[in-house]
Amino acid sequence: MRQSYFKNAALLTGSDVVLRLAGMGLRIWLANALGGAGMGLYQLVLAVYGLFVTLATAGISVAATRLLTEELSRDKAAARGMLVRLVLAGLTLGGLAMLAQLATAGLAAKWWLGDVRAAAALRTSALGLPWMAISAVLRGFFLARRRVEPNVLSQLAEQAVRIAAVVWALTRTQGWPDGSRCALVLAATALSEAVSTALMALFYRREAALCFAGQGAVRCTPPRICWCPPALRCIWQLPADAPLRWSSTVP
Repeated sequence: MRQSYFKNAALLTGSDVVLRLAGMGLRIWLANALGGAGMGLYQLVLAVYGLFVTLATAGISVAATRLLTEELSRDKAAARGMLVRLVLAGLTLGGLAMLAQLATAGLAAKWWLGDVRAAAALRTSALGLPWMAISAVLRGFFLARRRVEPNVLSQLAEQAVRIAAVVWALTRTQGWPDGSRCALVLAATALSEAVSTALMALFYRREAALCFAGQGAVRCTPPRICWCPPALRCIWQLPADAPLRWSSTVP
C-alpha cells in the first residue's frame, strides 16, 4: 500500500512538472507566432473562456471522487449506477455551458471584451466544454479507484495533441487575421479535450471489466448534496432524515 502511494505521488509530481514545462513552452511559442496584438486577443478570450470552464466543471470531479468512493465500498452495482448519473450530470453541465457561451459570444466580444474579433474564438472554444465535463467525471472515478495512471496519461496526451494541432495550424496560416488564428488555437484546445475524453473512456472500459465484473448499473438512493461553487469547495452528503448544515470545509 505504501509503495502504491509513493508511486502515485511520483507520477502526479512528474506529470505536473512536464505539463507545466510544456505549457510554458507553448505560451512562449504562441507569443512569437501570434505577435503582440494576437496574443493580447488570445488572453482576452481566455478570460471569458475560463468563466465558462468553471460553469461546465463546477466541482464535479470532486463530487464524483467522493460519491464513487463511498459507493464502491458498499455496492459495485450501485457505484456503476452512480457513475452513469454523474456522467449525465457532467454532460448536462457541459452542454448548458457550451450553449450559453455560443449564445453570448457575440455580446461578450462586443460589450465585455471590446473587440468583435474575439467572437469566433469564443464560439470555437465552447465546443470543448462538454468533453471537459465528462473527462472530469471519469477522472473522479479513477481517483476513487486510486488509479492515477489514466489521468496522467490522458493529460499528457491532451497536451501533446494540443501542441501539435496549434503548431500545425499556425504554421500554415501566417498572414491570416488575428481573430481567425486565435479561433484556430481554441479549436486545437477543443480537439485536445475530445481526444483526452476518448482516451479516458478507453481506460474506463478496461477498468470497468476489473471493477464491476459484468455487474449492471442499478439505481442507488440519491444522496442529499449541497453543491456550492468550486471557489468554496463545499460538498456535503447527509442522511435522508438529517437537516442540512452549511460548512466551509469538506467533512
